[in-house]
Amino acid sequence: MWSTHEAAQKIAATRDLPYGSARTAAMEYITRTLEREGPESMLPEAYLNLVEAYVFGQPTPASFAVFSKLLRLYDAHPEHFDEFTARTLFWQFKWIIGDMTAYPQISKAQARELLDEMRRRYRLAGMGEMAPDRAEYMWAAHIGEDEAAETWRARWLAHGEDEMDCGSCRQGGILRDHVTDGEFETAVRMGAPTEDLCNREPAASHRQLALAYLHLEDGEAAGRHLLRAAAYRDQYDPDDLGVEFEVLARGQNLQAAFDLLADHGKRALDLAGDPGDNRNFLRYIVAGLAWALEDHGDMPTGLRPAGQVERATLRELYDWALAESRPLAQAFDRRAGNTRFSESLKAATELPALVPIVLPTGADGVGATSSASSAGADAAEVASVTGATPLSFTPVESYLAVAGEHEAAGASLEAGLAYAEAAFLVLAGGPVTGAQALEAHGFFETAWPLLVDGGAAPALLAEVVRVWAPVAERVNDLEALRTSVNELQELAQQALAPAHGDQGGGAAPGVRHDLPAFLQAQDLAARLSLATGDSASQQLVDELVETYRENECLERAARLLVVAAEAATAAGQSELAIGRYELAAEFFEPVRLKKSRAAALDACIELLRTTGQEHRIEALLAELM
Repeated sequence: MWSTHEAAQKIAATRDLPYGSARTAAMEYITRTLEREGPESMLPEAYLNLVEAYVFGQPTPASFAVFSKLLRLYDAHPEHFDEFTARTLFWQFKWIIGDMTAYPQISKAQARELLDEMRRRYRLAGMGEMAPDRAEYMWAAHIGEDEAAETWRARWLAHGEDEMDCGSCRQGGILRDHVTDGEFETAVRMGAPTEDLCNREPAASHRQLALAYLHLEDGEAAGRHLLRAAAYRDQYDPDDLGVEFEVLARGQNLQAAFDLLADHGKRALDLAGDPGDNRNFLRYIVAGLAWALEDHGDMPTGLRPAGQVERATLRELYDWALAESRPLAQAFDRRAGNTRFSESLKAATELPALVPIVLPTGADGVGATSSASSAGADAAEVASVTGATPLSFTPVESYLAVAGEHEAAGASLEAGLAYAEAAFLVLAGGPVTGAQALEAHGFFETAWPLLVDGGAAPALLAEVVRVWAPVAERVNDLEALRTSVNELQELAQQALAPAHGDQGGGAAPGVRHDLPAFLQAQDLAARLSLATGDSASQQLVDELVETYRENECLERAARLLVVAAEAATAAGQSELAIGRYELAAEFFEPVRLKKSRAAALDACIELLRTTGQEHRIEALLAELM
């Protein structure tokens, strides 16, 4: 049995993890242990933290069961609750009531019981009527009882400030109502919260303001607010992701919208949220893409299939989202006793594009726009959006002209550098379109033999390949890298060869100044091998990880292990992937990369669950604790 101090330490350590599978599983383990062995006095804190992990990390109906245990414990043993845990219990009551809307299997009668129970308990505790009134408003609005919703909304807003109300969420909720009702100018005048900020605000409000500004035909302001949202909150739940996707897609920057899903949308695209999260997210996808079907249906998304359903093109992604949305909308319709959710989905299929969004791209304040109908806007269009005077000769063209001059003069190294710089410039101007990726890929292909012939240092060549690799993947031409990577490995090995003793020039024996370039060459080779499915790829990873370990490059080893684990998972090699994730988490710990460590643990735990190995999760967590 843990002491009270030990239990508190374990809970505190778990709270240090970001929301996700690892944090949730750790809190489940702690809670089970306390229920079984005690001390019982620590259960309030454990239950509260488990509810929080569910609500913000992995939504599940289990949150209702845990909260019921919490209420029973509060009734039976109020002495286990101090002022903080008691207040947190009533604060979490709002979360639980709010989550009723997310599960269509919760009937209206069950919802009424919960709402009445909340009001009864708030009155007994002297917590006031504000939170129950707001809960009534949210529920009535959700199921389409519009008159009741307006009545409850008026009662809620009449309360003014209240200790059980989050001031920033209050303002954010009102702002969102204005945007939903088409009152865009009112929303803009109101602005985002600036005080009493929380884990949702002001990021959520900045996304709503971005949408409002698009409707008001101000693409620059929309882009600024989207950037502010990301600055305030770097984690995405399905609602955040969906709103931002719609803003980018209806703002005619389809590539940035697809990149957002690729970078942050794994759980949302797996429909790993609760039914309400999934319904909302899918509707945002439909709303964002409906306008683009006719002209851009074949545009690549870069997304993996959903089971056997392809999502490789815009039209395939749209069709998938619409097909998944319909049964969810119907389930919520049945609970509400009307067709408001199906009607909302139909309305999403008819939404038009809005003005192009302008995304800030640098300290000079000049933004990047993206036209869905071409590789980019022409100079006149850019001038109209940014207010800049169009250039008669772009920087890319300047570098190409310089490259041609050097090539004609036989200066291979200088020519290669100029072509590579042109590629870097194409990639540096904000979200990259498919046409821009192809252009940069071509510049890199031209630059490479010139750089090699000109005797470029392995470190420079490695940097070129590092930037080139994601471009080659984007245009589905990874094979174009194979010769370049092989040449890089050979040149880096040759540069390393004299480092076994005498470096000359007074260097200390055994110091390998070219070791970083050699390791990067090996790393790029291993990643290319993994990406192309080579049979020897995992062996290359093992060898390089050991080299990294010997040279104390633990972060690089861990990041390579994560890539290898993902490849093993895709190949159906679950045990290999689990081992890779566990080792990656072990390497991330001493270099204090908490988020990366938690992400590796999340992936490991999810894979263990998927393969029916719950018992190993318990053992893993026991070791971590």
